[in-house]
Amino acid sequence: MINERTDEIEGKMELGHKPIPPFRTIFWVAITIGVLYLGLIFFKTL
Repeated sequence: MINERTDEIEGKMELGHKPIPPFRTIFWVAITIGVLYLGLIFFKTL
């Protein structure tokens, strides 16, 4: 037996917002530092 829900919202809901500029830069700086650090660890273990 299949029960169909009638209270589901049709389609997808998206919460849009504008990014705050400094946080995007801080994010990429943190990712870059992390990748460089992992690369340094990798090359030291060779």
